[in-house]
Amino acid sequence: SSVPWEPVQVVQGGFLVARPNKEDLQTYIDFIKEANYVKGRGAGSGWNAMGYGGFQGAMAYQGAVAYFYDFYRKNTAVELNACLWNQVVADVIWRGPERKDEYHGMCRQFQQENDCQDCRVTPVELVKSVHYTACKKPWECTLPHPRKTRNPAQQYRVDNLTNITTCGKLFTKWFEYRREFEQRLQETAGVTPSVSDGTYEPESFLGYCKGRGNYIPMVPPPQDFDISKLYSSSER
Repeated sequence: SSVPWEPVQVVQGGFLVARPNKEDLQTYIDFIKEANYVKGRGAGSGWNAMGYGGFQGAMAYQGAVAYFYDFYRKNTAVELNACLWNQVVADVIWRGPERKDEYHGMCRQFQQENDCQDCRVTPVELVKSVHYTACKKPWECTLPHPRKTRNPAQQYRVDNLTNITTCGKLFTKWFEYRREFEQRLQETAGVTPSVSDGTYEPESFLGYCKGRGNYIPMVPPPQDFDISKLYSSSER
């Protein structure tokens, strides 16, 4: 939900690595319990009216974490490359609506102008972790084809929201991990893998989708099975 003209940015809630610290945790709890949050968006909104309001998740994790590290623990956090960590495959360019035409074609990140990496075409082999949102979830068995808008002027923006080719490759990677998991489960616990004879987009879903929205689930292990047995300590 970042836009080029807003200096305040919130975090993406799909990925965070933090070093445990009891003092930091208590500080975080204390400011949350104060509940000093102002509704709205832009200057004067959000936590302690510092502009962290109006974004998706602003009142919760995505706004609270950003505010905490910008004010209570300033200069102690590092922003990772979002194309490699927590890869969403989302458009990073502002394409409308038209009321902000002067920003058209600029990076959504504040003051980054036109020098932003297009995560939609980042090679899959470089990606460290994935957040399946713009691409949809693998088990939903659907590729994120652009919807048709009522306003033709908005179709261009919708058509660029994500990249179907990259999403398809990331789906393939997810189902490769699923297949490996089932094979290990069979070798360790004797659980027979489910069939993979689905014909819907097999190059992306590897036979685990019978049709759009028709997912073939895994056969679960016994309820008391220790999943950690499937992987060595170096793989965990």
